[in-house]
Amino acid sequence: MKSRAKLILWVLLLVLAGGGVAAYKSLVLGVPFWRGEQVHDWQIEARVSFLATGKSVKARLSLPATAVENLGGQESGSLGYHYNIETNLGEYTAVWSAENREDSQALYYRLRLPESIRSGGEPVPGTAVEPGNPGHPGALGEAAERIVTSTRAITTDPDSLFVAIFDRIRSGDSSQEFTLVKNHYLKEFRNNAPIQMGIDLLEMAGVPARMAYGVRLEEDGGSRAPLPLVEFFDGAFWKVRDPAEPGAVLDGRNIFVWHRGGGPLLDVTGGEGSRVVFTVSKERIPLASLTDLRDSPFLVSTILGLPLSERAVFRYVVLIPLGAFVVVLMRNLVGVPTLGTFMPVLLALALLEIPLARGLIMFSVLIAAGLWFRFLLSRLNLLVVPRVAACVVIVTLLMMMMSVLSYRLGMTGGVQITLFPMIIIAWTIERMSLIWEEEGKHSALTQVGGSLLVAVLAFLFMKIGQIQYWAFYFPELLLVLLAGILLIGRYTGYRLSELFRFKTFANS
Repeated sequence: MKSRAKLILWVLLLVLAGGGVAAYKSLVLGVPFWRGEQVHDWQIEARVSFLATGKSVKARLSLPATAVENLGGQESGSLGYHYNIETNLGEYTAVWSAENREDSQALYYRLRLPESIRSGGEPVPGTAVEPGNPGHPGALGEAAERIVTSTRAITTDPDSLFVAIFDRIRSGDSSQEFTLVKNHYLKEFRNNAPIQMGIDLLEMAGVPARMAYGVRLEEDGGSRAPLPLVEFFDGAFWKVRDPAEPGAVLDGRNIFVWHRGGGPLLDVTGGEGSRVVFTVSKERIPLASLTDLRDSPFLVSTILGLPLSERAVFRYVVLIPLGAFVVVLMRNLVGVPTLGTFMPVLLALALLEIPLARGLIMFSVLIAAGLWFRFLLSRLNLLVVPRVAACVVIVTLLMMMMSVLSYRLGMTGGVQITLFPMIIIAWTIERMSLIWEEEGKHSALTQVGGSLLVAVLAFLFMKIGQIQYWAFYFPELLLVLLAGILLIGRYTGYRLSELFRFKTFANS
């Protein structure tokens, strides 16, 4: 009786704690509780990283003008650094400085874009600028001149010249002079060689041009390098275009221009190996509520106080307890047999990134082929650890073969098979083979079938948008979920499947 009272007390405490924090965030801080009330702003975080050499450090990151003037961009999470913004002729630069820094360093700048924001690459009026000349010597210069002359014979309009030059670069022109110039740039410029080649050819054609950088607005891309763009002058305006799509005007829904106007995007003194990467996510709560949430006491903000690059990891981590809850329900209340607890959960996580039907087919083929090889290994009388290690090697080779085969057949989605947890699959094959040998194939197939059923149900549960929203923005509700798991953990009555199993006894 004491243990039962303790359980009820713990359940009440967990429900009150989780529900109370969720209510505080929703009623006091204004975080929308229902998904339909959310906003859909973009949030971009620039992460500057470098290896400090033990001296004074100064890092300068170019900022988009709209970030400072209209959008309220802010430095975030760069502890121990003095931070300020420099302004020069309408251009803004974030500056971090510190003394005696060593080892790897990380600096952050965060920017929030309303979904209706324009690309930041709109034409900007400018004065006439004298185009530069790369000054290629000898045969290289003559080849470049012939390319420019042949292009200008078609058009002299700056917009058309831009499209014509970058179309030739993208199409892989095989003429002798083009190959000579291209090979020079590939050797001279390790990064963005085709873009630098196009810029120099535009300059030789009388069109001033320079590098620009943007951010592709895609939520699931993880941290990514700046997108190289080209800014050119048409005689009245500076225009920004994507050299990968020369004829298309930048769409603010797909690309946001972070840096334009020439000059370096990032400059670091006192450090080595500097780079900047961008992390993009959709922010679904109002800016004022998010600010209050980050400033709230008792770590109420939880994962929302982390940098975006680290926060993105938790998009799926917070879903794992939800899958575990489904497994508990199906095993303890319904009575569905599974191969372990975590196998269905991890399989469900993989299915979130793979179309359901394709994922189940690939998983079934992988298990069937792996099981066949496992039976071959059993004839060698290996010990458990070497046998499981051999299964891991076989599963790896099978994944590679299936990916290559599906690619050759034109099914590019086959590469997604690598999302399946390799070690879990190896253990699944091992356990299934043991059950097959000890209890028969019927028991083995029943358990793997039950695992697939539970994995699909967990996938469908974790796929619900409202559930994902609560898990990410109200992770304290996992305490309520924990309370439910504790209650189910004390249930010792009949499972649903057992009611059908023993139905004949009840009738008699």
